[in-house]
Amino acid sequence: MSTLFVRYEEPTIRAFFPPEKRDRFVQLLGKSNGRRDALKTMHHVVNFDPKWSSVVDATSDIAGLLRAKGAGPKAYVIGTSRDQRILPLDEAIGCVEKESGILVCKPGRLAYYCGEGRKRRIILERGDSVRDLQ
Repeated sequence: MSTLFVRYEEPTIRAFFPPEKRDRFVQLLGKSNGRRDALKTMHHVVNFDPKWSSVVDATSDIAGLLRAKGAGPKAYVIGTSRDQRILPLDEAIGCVEKESGILVCKPGRLAYYCGEGRKRRIILERGDSVRDLQ
């Protein structure tokens, strides 16, 4: 597994995906031959843990919301044609809103998901330590 996967993806999956799906997504995303299938599923059928997810309406200023919650100038992208890259925040938001995916602002603490066709826009946030999540 890559350093970026361990640093950004795994803690985010463990923090925000429902407990029964965490291990499976971590396994799939961590393997090159399973990643494509995991990303395809993520674009269509992801249900996040409702304790940590807030639906955002279509007129919301996502960059402003994320910055207000502590996002830095860059974010890591999961999915899209820019998969597994660290991009400037505004560019990363544009990528996930155009192609659907997750952008990670703070691993395991703050992320943004935009589903296919911008039908689902969700801020993922938790303030506790995710180090002990299973």
